[in-house]
Amino acid sequence: MDRTDCAYLINTTPKYFYLLPLHITLLHRYAPSLKWPIYIATEAPELLPPLENVKILRLPMEAEGFLDSRAVATKLLPPNIKYVFPIQEDFLLEGRPMEKEIAAAFEALEEVLSVRLMPCPGPKGDTFFNEFKVLDFMKDSLVFTYQATIWKRDAYQTFMNTLLHKLEGKSHAEKNRIGIKVNIAENADGQRILKKLFPDGIHVSVIRQYPHSNAVYLCPWPYRPTAVVQGVLEPWAVDLAKREGFLLNPL
Repeated sequence: MDRTDCAYLINTTPKYFYLLPLHITLLHRYAPSLKWPIYIATEAPELLPPLENVKILRLPMEAEGFLDSRAVATKLLPPNIKYVFPIQEDFLLEGRPMEKEIAAAFEALEEVLSVRLMPCPGPKGDTFFNEFKVLDFMKDSLVFTYQATIWKRDAYQTFMNTLLHKLEGKSHAEKNRIGIKVNIAENADGQRILKKLFPDGIHVSVIRQYPHSNAVYLCPWPYRPTAVVQGVLEPWAVDLAKREGFLLNPL
C-alpha cells in the first residue's frame, strides 16, 4: 500500500467531527504501512479536532451538501492523484488490510473503472483476474455503492458531477434529501446513470467468502460500515470505541 497516487478521501461536516479521531487512529493503527495521502474535506476546517498525518481540503460553504461536497472535494485533489478511495467517517477499520489483494486491485484498475474492496452484497458476474467478480448491471442491484471502493478518479468525478447536474435547480434541502435519504447514487436511477455514462466500463468486486454479515472481516479492507444510522450512533460503535480507547460524544 505504498502508492501515493490514490487519495483516501473523507468528506465530513461538523456534526460528525467527533468520529474523526477514532477513524484516523484506527487507520494508522491497523494500516501502518498505508502511504495513500489522507484527505479530510469539509466546509469548516477550523473546527476540526487534532488529527495526525492528514491533509485538509477546504470546501466552499455552497458545496457543503452531500453530493456537492464529494464532487468538489474530488476536483480539489492535486493533479498527481489518479485514484480515489472515498470513505465515510463512520466506516471504521477494525483489522489489517490485505496488502496482496489491494495490490491486485490496482492491477485490475488498468482495465476497470472501480474495484470494490467490500464484498457485501456479493458480486454476481463473471470472475475477473481470479480475485474479483464483475459487478453486472443485469444481476447486481448495486454496482455503485458508497462502500469501500477504489475508483479511477476521472470516472468517480464524472459520476458525481452527473448526479449533481440531475439535481440542478433544486433547493439545498431537497438536494440533500435526494442525495442521502433517497440515495440517488445507489438507487435504480443512479445505477442507470452510471451504466449510461460508461456503457463499456467494467466495475469489479472482491468475492464474498460466505453469506453471513461478518464476511466483511474477510475482505481486503476489513471494516464495519455505518456507525451512524439516521443520525444515531450505533451501540456497536460505542463498544468498539471503548475497546480502542475512545469515548464518543455525539453532538
